[in-house]
Order: sequence, then C-alpha cells, then structure tokens
Amino acid sequence: MRIERTEPTTGTPERTRREEIVPLFTGTRGVEPEGYLDCSQSEGWEVAPPENSKPSRWEVQIEAVRQFIVPFEVLDSEAAKEQSGGDDEKGGVYFYPFNNNFLPIGAGDDDGDLNSSNFDAKISAFVKKYFDASGQPRGGTTIMAAIRAGDKHYLGEFGPGGENEMPREQRPIRARTVWTDGELTDVDAFVHYLEAATPSQGLGSRQEWDEAWAVAIIGHGEAAGAAYRQYLTIAQTYPFVHPYLFDQVSNPAEIAEDMAIAVAPSNA
Repeated sequence: MRIERTEPTTGTPERTRREEIVPLFTGTRGVEPEGYLDCSQSEGWEVAPPENSKPSRWEVQIEAVRQFIVPFEVLDSEAAKEQSGGDDEKGGVYFYPFNNNFLPIGAGDDDGDLNSSNFDAKISAFVKKYFDASGQPRGGTTIMAAIRAGDKHYLGEFGPGGENEMPREQRPIRARTVWTDGELTDVDAFVHYLEAATPSQGLGSRQEWDEAWAVAIIGHGEAAGAAYRQYLTIAQTYPFVHPYLFDQVSNPAEIAEDMAIAVAPSNA
C-alpha cells in the first residue's frame, strides 16, 4: 500500500525528520499490525507549551490511532466483510493499552480490535472503565504485561492450535506499534525480552515469529526527549526498534500519516 503525505510538517526541530520515517516492511510476507497504547497519568498533560493547555497528549494520541488504523482496514478484506455484515466487533488493529498494568479494552483479554465502526464506543467505554472521575488517564508506564497479552493473542491466532494456525515461516510479521509520551519504567524487563530476538534483515527473528517495533513518542520538552533517547539506546543493540519523536506535534493526522507510512506493507 502506498500512502502519500498530505499533511504539513509541524513540531520543533527535535521532531524526527519525516524523510527518515520510511516503510519498514517491503517484502512479500504478510504483516500483522498491533498497538501498545500508553494510558499513564502524563498522557493527560499538554502536548505542547504552555502548561495545562489543550490538546492533551491523550487527545492527540487517540485521534492519531483512529486515523492510523484506517489503511489497515483497507488491507484486511475479512475485517471489511465482517463490518459490512453488521459485526463491528470484528477486524481492525488489536490494541493492548497499559499504565501500571495491561488494561483490556473489552471484556477479558480478547476484545481489543479497533476499527472505524467500533472505535467511538469502545474508547468511550474504555475511558469510563479506567480513567479517573474527570476523564483523565492515571498510573505509570510499564509495558511488559501488555506485551505478554499481545504474545498470547498472536499465538492464539497463528500458533499451534490457533484459530488461523500456520507454519512459523508463513506467520505474518508482527508490526508492533507503541504510542507513548514517556520513558518505560520497566525498561530492563523490556530489553531482556528483546534479547530473545535475533536481528535479521531488518527484523527481530524469534522462534515463534518475526517482528519490528515502531514507537511514536508524543509530547514535548525533556520528558519526550528522554523517552526518545531511551528507545534510541535500545535501538543501537536491537535495530528492529524504530523510535520517532513527534515533539510538539499536535496534528493527529500528521502522526497517523507518518506511522502508517512506517508500518503499512509497501508492496500490498
């Protein structure tokens, strides 16, 4: 799929240069996008100065996610068929929100698909379930519980005995997107997790799957810069991790565009 940039470039000079955000998946294998959504307290803070101004990081992030998933619905013919048949719970991009814990979007841990048909209802219910009384996110930034939920779901679909079981070499590449505004507090556990993947032809190759990570860091100032540096340090050892700093970018469409360019398979 070829995605054209139509949004003007905004943000500070620290923002990742858009020409550096290029397609990560150019081969012939399928790609399975998935998302890890930061719901920590600081997501309720401003995306750019002055302090306490609007929009918040969460508002920009969640609208960017809404627009990011649209190209993948076009690629997912089964999802489109299910939605046209009135089943708006099916298909889309599966998301694993996190703060101090994994926060399932729906009942249990098996209802995380987001698509254009169900987005408003699911996110509204999610906010009522997990955010505080004033509708603000809360908690910290620990990702590993969400990652373990993602692994369980992927293998439950494509692994042995899964709904769409297939041999290891035919399983889709995991395009693992992280949407965040700050540093991981469980970074040591995340790095240890990455150690199981061997860098190979731009991907991290594991026993069960191949993967690459695209990390959107939304916010401003030292906190966003520190998060970006944290992920850059990780990427030096694990080059299949790709952090992108959207410093003071308040236009969700611009972020969605860049992330979709990175993640959508360019040959689809």
